[in-house]
Amino acid sequence: MTARSPAGRVRLRTAALGVALVCWSATDCGDAAPGRLLVTSGGTDQVLVLDAASGAIVDSVSLDRRLGERDEPHGVAVAPDGRHWYATLAHGEPSLWKIEADGDRVVGRLTLETFGASRVRLSPDGDLAAVPDYWLSGGGQRSRVAFVRTEDLSLLGAPELCAAPHDAAFSPTGGLVAVTCALDDRVLLVDPHTLAVGAEVGVGPGARPMNAAWTPDGERVLVTLMGAGEVLVIEVDAAGTARVADRVGVGARPAQLAVSPDGRRVVVADRGDRSVSVLELGVDGPVTDAVVERVALPGANPHGVAFGPDPRVAYVTWEGDSSSLGGVAAIDLERAALLWTSEAGQYTLGIAWTRD
Repeated sequence: MTARSPAGRVRLRTAALGVALVCWSATDCGDAAPGRLLVTSGGTDQVLVLDAASGAIVDSVSLDRRLGERDEPHGVAVAPDGRHWYATLAHGEPSLWKIEADGDRVVGRLTLETFGASRVRLSPDGDLAAVPDYWLSGGGQRSRVAFVRTEDLSLLGAPELCAAPHDAAFSPTGGLVAVTCALDDRVLLVDPHTLAVGAEVGVGPGARPMNAAWTPDGERVLVTLMGAGEVLVIEVDAAGTARVADRVGVGARPAQLAVSPDGRRVVVADRGDRSVSVLELGVDGPVTDAVVERVALPGANPHGVAFGPDPRVAYVTWEGDSSSLGGVAAIDLERAALLWTSEAGQYTLGIAWTRD
């Protein structure tokens, strides 16, 4: 399918940073959902805990396995029942950590026989975790996606699937996992029980698929193409057959993306533009009617995106750079405006919402 020019099919608006609301207390940000945000700080080997209503840092959990070395906590995900959350450590001993939400106490750790560990994704029932090995230095060699039983952190399998898989997102039913293969420009649909590859979708040379998110109905999976500055829309039917339905232009070097709980919006972290793109999809509307709004962020290299239960509020991390800290922002999607911003950590990457 030939991609159409974004200028011909979307409207782009920028929310001026100068009028953004920066909150200093929970009462200043009444539109933000309560709860906590779990944010990985790759430069300090911590997971930071933020108040979702104000952005204040209220706690931290150390994942420091090698004192004096940077091991980079990268991905974070919360179990559906909220009792545990999980984080990956990318370097040193690539590993998956299990933390009890009551007290944020580490209760388990699995060392992975991989070169690295990027995101962690959970099945809808919370029984399985998928952790891809984003092996960039492998020269295009195949690397693995580890499938782990969350109850006891036992490894169920780690098939070699493709070059540098970065994300492995479960469908809403849990019957498929969308694996993004960054260095060989493919998206695979994998059966998480048999670990067999079903459908395979090519995305074009140099497109570099990075992250995936399913629509709540399970009929579409959206993939950021970092090399192309686009979001790829893949339609998946009941038999698991996949086809490319659309390509939507967003900002430069899109990283993570998330679909709102009501399925109306997609928020994309534009890593190369210090901004996020907001795609208005509509519950049943075609993707080609999407409207893109651009919301500026105060920090360099936007990375992670998450929603809580409120579909009007998105949470976004930025990594920072050699001269600035990372941080987190809460965005009011109805007004395309910032609710609050908070400097948080260094090389700030993954983010997940959890209840208090």
